[in-house]
Amino acid sequence: MKKSYTRPRKIRIGQLILLLTVIVMTIIPSQPGAARATYQEAGPIYIIQPGDTLNEVAIRFGITAEEIITVNALENPNALDVGQRIVIPGLKGLSGELTSEIVPLGASLAGFARQNRLKQSDLITLNRITSPSEIIAGVSFIISIPSERVQLTNIPMMKPGFSALETAILAGVSPWEMVADNQFLGTWDVLPGDPIFVKASSDSVDGEASENLSISVNTLPPVQGETMQIIITTKTPMDFSGRFNGDSIHFFSDDGKVFSGFFGVHALAEPGVYPLEIQGVDIDGNSFEFNQLVLVASKYYETQMVYVGAEYLDDDVIVEEEAYIHPIVRQLTPERLWSGQFQYPVDDPCVNSAFGLRRIYNDGLLFYYHTGTDFAVCAPNLNIYAVAAGKVVLAEELIVRGNAILIDHGWGIMSGYWHLSEFNVSVGDTVQPGDLLGLIGNTGRSAGPHLHFEILINGTPVNSQTWLDQTFP
Repeated sequence: MKKSYTRPRKIRIGQLILLLTVIVMTIIPSQPGAARATYQEAGPIYIIQPGDTLNEVAIRFGITAEEIITVNALENPNALDVGQRIVIPGLKGLSGELTSEIVPLGASLAGFARQNRLKQSDLITLNRITSPSEIIAGVSFIISIPSERVQLTNIPMMKPGFSALETAILAGVSPWEMVADNQFLGTWDVLPGDPIFVKASSDSVDGEASENLSISVNTLPPVQGETMQIIITTKTPMDFSGRFNGDSIHFFSDDGKVFSGFFGVHALAEPGVYPLEIQGVDIDGNSFEFNQLVLVASKYYETQMVYVGAEYLDDDVIVEEEAYIHPIVRQLTPERLWSGQFQYPVDDPCVNSAFGLRRIYNDGLLFYYHTGTDFAVCAPNLNIYAVAAGKVVLAEELIVRGNAILIDHGWGIMSGYWHLSEFNVSVGDTVQPGDLLGLIGNTGRSAGPHLHFEILINGTPVNSQTWLDQTFP
């Protein structure tokens, strides 16, 4: 019987290459991220916030941008999307999702940790805090997002002589829940002055048990050239005073319960951390004191070239006019004369030069910044109107400002109108919103017909557009 056999099958070169490719792909992952999948799952996830850049995120966590790129296999690190989830390497013992939150005024490390249901040790690690006793308001803190989102509300701190049980009863909450929510070891662990937070609900936290005094600020962090409004709410009538980086803050109230203090952050202020100090005294002589560091952030302002007559750039002329204006703009009227939002000073508000621009006059004869908002002539008239109720404290011809008007609105707030061709008011006049003040002109240090409009807080010019867009107080 003839032995049969199978003839060996020839393997073509193309088939051999395909076979080798399949073998290699089973050993080496086809996508860069696949090799790191296990590592990525172990690291905490940071959720990109508005304004974040890769370098800023890296610096915040004390790592390099290259480490983030490598771990996340980022193809285009310059195109981060808000809400994008990226792994943060190097944070041992930490997991879950991370985000950022602005530290509010009055926050302590313990209070901020409790309110966000975090361990203080994790908060210190995430933000590389070296001085836990000095928490800076306005700084962006990295926090972990708890698996269960629970709204917490602040209740009055435990007073000397009170027990934790009495404090909880006064606030209308369970002492055991209070201990658990604030990571206390027990009711014996609550100390007088400790910030306390509990779950907010309709049947807890009696309104009568709310804080006797609270302090807030309109925006954090305050930025160069903007208005900082500090609001104090009190149940006990008090007189308040304050200082920010050594400059005075004056507090005023319409009803004796809610006080407002306005501070103008100079457009050329150096960004950084500055001390805020507030003192209060009641009718019985009991005093109150608040101190905290506050971050002042930078704001980008473009540069503008301006050409004017050289006589308006003379240092002696500028110094003399500033000395004349200074005591007028620093006047303090304790009554608030305005009500509601400020209106525009012209009929057709087209802006041709915004507040804060860094200005170079006559190719370098003077370097300064634009202290107001310039409105060009766009309306079929040249009318200039009062933006709010107030009293005229200046109406005369000056060298730099030209024909100028200043209106005192009370509480340290004034509006200024420069370069007029003529004015219809005199010092001492009382005006209402929309009253005709004068006409647009080209007097003083002006490169063409326009209205230069300013808002000043205790003599410091601030972004006037903010007062046209928002309502204070």
